[in-house]
Amino acid sequence: MGPILLKLTQYLKEVVKSEFDVDLAESVLWEPSAKLEFGDLSATIALKLAKQLEKSPVDIAEIIKSALEEKIKDVADDIRIVKPGFINIFLSSRILSGMLDEFLKSGRDFFKGKDGRKVLIEYVSANPTGPLSVAHGRQAVVGDAIASVLEFCGDKVTREYYLNDAGTQLTIFTESVKAWVIHLRTGNQLVLPDGGYKGEYLRDVAQAAIDENIAEDDITSFSVQKMVDVIKASCGALGLKDFDIWFSQQKLIDDGHVEGAISFLKDKGLIYEDTDAVWFKSTDFGDDKDRVIRKADGDLTYFASDIAYHKDKLDRGYDFLIDLWGPDHHGYIARVQSAIKAMGYPDEMLKVIIIQLVTLKTKERMSKRAGKMILVSELVDDVGKDAARFYYLSRRNSSHLEFDVDLAKEASVNNPLYYVQYVCARISSIMRKAEWSDNAYDFSVFTDDDKFLLRNLFQFYFALQKAYSTCEPVFIIEYLKSLAAVFHKFYECNRVLEGDLHLMRARLVLLRAVYMLMSCGLGVLGISVVDEM
Repeated sequence: MGPILLKLTQYLKEVVKSEFDVDLAESVLWEPSAKLEFGDLSATIALKLAKQLEKSPVDIAEIIKSALEEKIKDVADDIRIVKPGFINIFLSSRILSGMLDEFLKSGRDFFKGKDGRKVLIEYVSANPTGPLSVAHGRQAVVGDAIASVLEFCGDKVTREYYLNDAGTQLTIFTESVKAWVIHLRTGNQLVLPDGGYKGEYLRDVAQAAIDENIAEDDITSFSVQKMVDVIKASCGALGLKDFDIWFSQQKLIDDGHVEGAISFLKDKGLIYEDTDAVWFKSTDFGDDKDRVIRKADGDLTYFASDIAYHKDKLDRGYDFLIDLWGPDHHGYIARVQSAIKAMGYPDEMLKVIIIQLVTLKTKERMSKRAGKMILVSELVDDVGKDAARFYYLSRRNSSHLEFDVDLAKEASVNNPLYYVQYVCARISSIMRKAEWSDNAYDFSVFTDDDKFLLRNLFQFYFALQKAYSTCEPVFIIEYLKSLAAVFHKFYECNRVLEGDLHLMRARLVLLRAVYMLMSCGLGVLGISVVDEM
């Protein structure tokens, strides 16, 4: 689809230049039509030029259409104008047939990109003081899916987990484990420190420390590793690809990188002292106030570590950085962006994605083994990995997600995941009955229903590109749901294994392509293809 878009864009630029003496700078001027009934591709250039040219969009569109018709006859069967001035193109049967042949031959490589950016994406990064909650699970799945989309589109991606293994919360966590150790050893009443962690999971950590005879001085490192192991297990249960790097905050401090970052900013004249504290001039770079990086008591703030961490990321030579944060960190964006700019990089170097909260909707009572929160491991045990991933990705990142647990377990077409996976199961059943796997077919026998299904396949390109540019995997979910609806309607109205032999064979090839496309889309999102349901 990409080369065709570029060709059509070039044709459109030439026409607009020759007819109106206007140079268009956009790299791509076509987008998917709102509905395939209106065409495969649509251009809004007539609407954009109306004010400049002082003409009606429809009149401009008609002039462009007349000039385009000759140029695009090798690409399009039809070009139509739709009010208030859309220019819609129906791709030719030759182009559709060629794309189908290429897709059948290339498989998922048909849509894959190459030679992209070097990207670092950091996500989850929950404190190693407890298991992952269902909210952490959403961050984990979204981050993993974004990384996979970027990789599929050609970027070289590094997945990173920032381990907050330093600071006050870790001290409280350690003291909570020690309290449990005393309780288990003596049988005395459990006495937690102020603000201590209350989850039952601490019993397991403390018991392991007792069983392995861990010295008191080693409780912190031992407990952190136990929590990291639990976090890794939860990530594995969610089907996440392994993190390439587990980056330690404590090591960042111990190796002098935080002090180094402060010195770096000081040399640039961006550090000053006031009221016995050390401040960073973040207002010089768009923040609403300057920020403390060393408190009056001499302790470094978390922001000091964040500055050093992002400086380290930049020093590693990445082209683009992505951070996924929870909604409670929204106010933190400006200050981190100010640090990025202070280091000489543009705003666009870092993209911060806020992942909104999750609530569970279910008639069943779910346990809370971690105190007040429900663990992602419990959710996966209840609904399965595929349902967890599908529903976590089913809303925009910035939208609150209500996870319908009961619907996620329902084996019916009311369940969107079931409805999508049923496409592959249905096609697999047809293929087993047909016992025919040749890719040879006659395109001319396709009916309008067949061509409509085929045209829907190549809309995946746009969903993929939109997911890539916005870091919103939901666009792929929405596309797969739409394709599933088109396929099931096609199946209900057309008999694949009956009637004319040439049409039957052509439809088997078409269904194989649908199966391949669904497998590709689901695979990018880390969701299983199901051949029997």
